[in-house]
Amino acid sequence: MKLTLGRYEEAVRRRAAELAPGVERVWQRDASFWGGDAARAKSVSNRLGWLDVAVEMRKRADEIAQFAGQVRADGFRDAVVLGMGGSSLAPEVLRQSIADTVRLLDPSPKLHVLDTTDPATILGVTRAINPATTLFFVSSKSGTTIEVNALFACFHELVRGAKGARAGENFVAITDEGTTLEALAREHGFRRCFVNPSDIGGRYSALSYFGLAPAAVAGVDVAKLLDRGVAAMEAAKAPDSEALLLGAALGELALAGRDKLTLVVSPAIASFGLWAEQLIAESTGKEGRGILPVAGEPLAAAEAYGDDRAFVYLRLDGDENAALGAHTASLAAAGHPIITIDLADAYDLGREFFRWEFAVAIAGRVLGINPFDEPNVQESKDNTNRVLREFEASGVLDIAAIDNMREPVVITNAEHAASG
Repeated sequence: MKLTLGRYEEAVRRRAAELAPGVERVWQRDASFWGGDAARAKSVSNRLGWLDVAVEMRKRADEIAQFAGQVRADGFRDAVVLGMGGSSLAPEVLRQSIADTVRLLDPSPKLHVLDTTDPATILGVTRAINPATTLFFVSSKSGTTIEVNALFACFHELVRGAKGARAGENFVAITDEGTTLEALAREHGFRRCFVNPSDIGGRYSALSYFGLAPAAVAGVDVAKLLDRGVAAMEAAKAPDSEALLLGAALGELALAGRDKLTLVVSPAIASFGLWAEQLIAESTGKEGRGILPVAGEPLAAAEAYGDDRAFVYLRLDGDENAALGAHTASLAAAGHPIITIDLADAYDLGREFFRWEFAVAIAGRVLGINPFDEPNVQESKDNTNRVLREFEASGVLDIAAIDNMREPVVITNAEHAASG
């Protein structure tokens, strides 16, 4: 990792040195490292399982690979992830960066990721697969994600039409212990239920079953991926680690006003930017402080950017990097802070998943916020559940209340049915 931070570099180095003695506390799972009251400490202490999940999953890598081998042997041609946000982004990164290339050499199932309720997208996947030979991953930490449950209902009906009572063998659950999804898997005779460690939040779950099981089915060598993740974890235990330095840089640059973090990523691994975008935004955007990640934005001339930008360039060796390299060099020459990270191959994403999880956790410490809670996510879920309960009870959907419109617009059950 190379820092080109100009006038900010001294402050970043100083901040990293200040944080270094606390690294040991992170690995002791000392929630007080992130400050705050007892409620924050409780929230943090229940969300630190990502620190060593790569080690635990490495012990299970052969088991995951055997599961994937059986899926191939049973003739499955496609696999579909039904998940939202943190449950779907890591599989999507690994699909685009590794699995689609692997399939050229190895006849693994083609992986599709559905993290939307958009009818056109769902129809497109439906038309692209044979339900009888498609494996569906129903992925939800809580087991109660409305969108995932709706997608399951849709595709279970489709598979049941093709296979009848044997439909369950086309489904795999990934969830926490004791959820309604775990019970649903038993009730419907799912092929497998992967029970994930419950002390890992969705956006920190890339190196857990949520990211690994679908990737393995699609042909990704999860042992190789995890080896990179484990190496990154061990490296982060040092008080002068690059992961700590990256976190100090993200946080300190944000405090200095450089809080728009632009992710510049080599084309072959470009989807990593989308995963990092959610990790950063959902972890840091709270209490009036945060880092705004910018992924997939076309690069402009250096003078087009204000003094609120910072850039991270993730460069994959052997990729088409000439234009990106020249552009980031011009940005650095103009005084914009640049952090450059080199990847030897796409499997270094295992390293980057962990590095960025650790760095964003550290950035949260610098910003004085809890990087592991998700107050607005829960608020949205609660509001959605409330609206649906009211609709079920009254038969009326008050769109005005939802959209804060002046004049109420309502849809009744009868009108909904008539509209098709």
